[in-house]
Amino acid sequence: MNFLAHLHIADATQTNFAGAIAGDFVKGPLPDQLTDFDLGVALHRGVDGYIDSHPLLLELKQQFPKPYRRTSGILLDMAFDHLLAKNWHQWHPSQLPQFTQFGYKQVLNDAALPNNARRTVTAMARGDWLSSYATEHGLSMAITGISRRLSRPQLLLGGEQALAELKSDVQQTFDKLYPQIIAFSRQHADALALTQQS
Repeated sequence: MNFLAHLHIADATQTNFAGAIAGDFVKGPLPDQLTDFDLGVALHRGVDGYIDSHPLLLELKQQFPKPYRRTSGILLDMAFDHLLAKNWHQWHPSQLPQFTQFGYKQVLNDAALPNNARRTVTAMARGDWLSSYATEHGLSMAITGISRRLSRPQLLLGGEQALAELKSDVQQTFDKLYPQIIAFSRQHADALALTQQS
């Protein structure tokens, strides 16, 4: 999942927003005694592992044209954030811009957030990237932005066309998979919290 989904999961599980975002930036093992921030990172990693090995996602990845199979995971992360943003009212009681502004503030006010993540989230908040995911243009811009960070950007460029051709399959997979992700996230967050009490 990408940034918006991880923040939504943090909200659904009442876990640390900064850790939810920092899961892509914090490398290496976490300490035995986890802070709230560490728990957020651990949940992020657990969710990513659950999704990456899920049969529904593995099946969908195989439907991508060969040039995009290698980066299909990135494209689907972005597509799922797009579908979450586009249909936000189905998943959360607040308006999307209200949630994203709250999320940015929670993340940036957390002293545990590493500097590399802070730079990214500062730029994200400035342009409200997460709300922009609700539009096709926002999705396209996000894919272009990520491609610039790859050593071989051509592996992602034009990926929105591949997503468009699989639009129905991507939507159906998201509709089936996302409720399962939320359920797993709640169970995993509870399990992580229990390990800290023993």
